[in-house]
Amino acid sequence: MRNAMHAQLDCALHSLQQLAYARIVREFHRAWHTRHARANLPAPSEAAIGEAHRRVLHCEHVLAQLRLLFDDPRQIAQIKIARALYLRLLLQSAPFRLQAWSDSESFGDMPKSHLFEWISYDFERLELAELEGSMTPEEAASYARALDARASNSLREE
Repeated sequence: MRNAMHAQLDCALHSLQQLAYARIVREFHRAWHTRHARANLPAPSEAAIGEAHRRVLHCEHVLAQLRLLFDDPRQIAQIKIARALYLRLLLQSAPFRLQAWSDSESFGDMPKSHLFEWISYDFERLELAELEGSMTPEEAASYARALDARASNSLREE
């Protein structure tokens, strides 16, 4: 029973990451398209934007189906906390991922890789803020304990 629950948790977390990535890719294609349109350059294919949007819709559908499996508030809390911890991990890597980028840089001069990382960073921050804002007091307390445990473990490793 425990393994089945762990597998469901892993599946939910994987699906949440797939949805997040699909949304980032969709926004990246929109921004790249807009950038080219503003510079009067030939725009990249709108098919990429359409495909990215279809991928988001597919991922949302998969998550809607998965939500039907989670009726226990403790499972939902586990998912929220695990996702928030993962987003914090991603955000900790932001200085490395964005090291060569400055927010004073012109959007028109930004390389594709920087644009993608910038969009990723913004989406990660927004999702984390939404998750943290939606936590019940009990979830927030469990989340704080998990953050403390993570900090203690990283101190021991140093």
